[in-house]
Amino acid sequence: MLSRAHINKAVNDAIKTIFPTVPIQSSDIEEGFPRPSFYVSIETNSTQQYQFSIMRDMTCRIKYFPKDRNLNKEEVYDVQDKLEMQFGLTLPVGDRVFTIDGAATEVVDKVLHFSFDFSYYESKDQAPEGPLMEELEFNG
Repeated sequence: MLSRAHINKAVNDAIKTIFPTVPIQSSDIEEGFPRPSFYVSIETNSTQQYQFSIMRDMTCRIKYFPKDRNLNKEEVYDVQDKLEMQFGLTLPVGDRVFTIDGAATEVVDKVLHFSFDFSYYESKDQAPEGPLMEELEFNG
């Protein structure tokens, strides 16, 4: 079963491929963090439970804190363009590939906020109880 930590690691790895020298913060980002840096969070919008599977609808939020909070316009544009290319269609997670449903970007308080949505199904790790049917005879 995929955990949020697996998904978060896949996003972090994808960011590191295009920004190998920029740190990704894993703790709260209120103050005292290096610039430039990223912060990634994975949020569950909804979960649907079915008999043998689970469907999760999720949002990934990536915040980018530019090197200089006052002179950042071109830097933010560059990061935004690269994130849009990296997370435009799919997100590989382990042996699976999630389709990205849509992405949005905005700059709030001179911090780039990039987010994208994705959904996926996962089978429950439980076998149905009782013996499996071997042969069905039908008289119609």
